[in-house]
Amino acid sequence: MVFIKWLSMGLLLALAILVAVILYQLNNVASLAPYQDYFNATSKPASHSVSKQGGPQSLTATYMGTSTVLISDGETSIMTDGFFTRPSTLDLLLGEIMPNKALIKEALLQVNVNNLAAVIPVHSHHDHAMDAPEVALQTEALLVGSESTANIGRGWGLPEDQIQVVSSQQVLTFGQFKVRLIASQHAPAPKAIEKLTGAGLAIEVPLTFPATLSDFKEGGSYSVFIEHPIGNVLIHGSAGFKQGALKGLKADVVFLGIAGLGKKDPQYQQQYFNELVTTVGATRVVPVHWDDFTRSFYEPLRPMIKAVDDFDGAMEFIIQNSKTAPFSIHMLKKLDTIELYRAR
Repeated sequence: MVFIKWLSMGLLLALAILVAVILYQLNNVASLAPYQDYFNATSKPASHSVSKQGGPQSLTATYMGTSTVLISDGETSIMTDGFFTRPSTLDLLLGEIMPNKALIKEALLQVNVNNLAAVIPVHSHHDHAMDAPEVALQTEALLVGSESTANIGRGWGLPEDQIQVVSSQQVLTFGQFKVRLIASQHAPAPKAIEKLTGAGLAIEVPLTFPATLSDFKEGGSYSVFIEHPIGNVLIHGSAGFKQGALKGLKADVVFLGIAGLGKKDPQYQQQYFNELVTTVGATRVVPVHWDDFTRSFYEPLRPMIKAVDDFDGAMEFIIQNSKTAPFSIHMLKKLDTIELYRAR
């Protein structure tokens, strides 16, 4: 009996320690305080001006978390991803997920989306493509992306005439925007995560909702290159790259995905930076996909827990590069809008 009593006490103690460790890890999150100067930098004037007679006079960007970015010239708007539902970790691991129509409607009202021409997921994982078909339905925009993204739209009931499957480097025109999806690579991840999220696999038939996390297979990853008479923008949502894919392209502004970058070795980090920032001659870098996308849309953005991602490591790498290269860093909070270019 004494042995059983001590065994029970030992098990309870071990359980308490395990719970304490889990709670600590869940709350062990990098602070944004050291980077406040980069958040404040968003109020500075646009980094580049070009000649423009008549028509739109500026190009703006509104950030909504993860790699959801709204680009507008005041006449036409384009959105990457359009991800707002943000299911919790518990729902992702144990339940089924689907777009929250009411929340998406509210989010679109908050950012005052007008004349949305296209919503463009950078790949087909849930944190990029899950909500995009509903965004398209609510705004009458075109859903643009891979066949996998198209099958998410078809499964959600989006009409075929609102779906555009594109090949790499194909140019689409929306107002004065010319948009290209350029084939890239998803950021490498641990094998278990890659298996869970279907890295390198496609969604081959219309997706059935509600769906599981593993139903949202990658379906091919892309850089989104946006050309406009006022200025060019590159949006790259995943910290992977395909060598030479962006050669010959120029963009002063790069929205740079940094999820997972802090845990990569220095050589990989530098190659990634060179391919995405140096190659296009960027003078302004806006980090994206740095936040915990399992937190509610109603909560402020914060980095992933340190057990999952090294936000500080990614930021330190970018900051060190900015000391020797001609670009500025601009961090954005949710719903921040900044002017990227102004015509003169």
